[in-house]
Amino acid sequence: MDLLIATQNQGKVKEYQRLLSDVSANIIGLDEVGLGDLDVEETGTTFEENAILKAKTYAEASGKIALADDS
Repeated sequence: MDLLIATQNQGKVKEYQRLLSDVSANIIGLDEVGLGDLDVEETGTTFEENAILKAKTYAEASGKIALADDS
């Protein structure tokens, strides 16, 4: 199973790969699914709303489970 880390920041992708090294998933970044140039407009009013918006958008675009944050 692939877990897409929905961030443009490659440092965050590597950090998640380290943090989730015990998880039986392939931790991948946006560039690995061809979405490195897709920018999501953050229209939420909270960090949580923006994270959900990004995760849903990237999940739909990639067909993969996505994890996002906003801070």
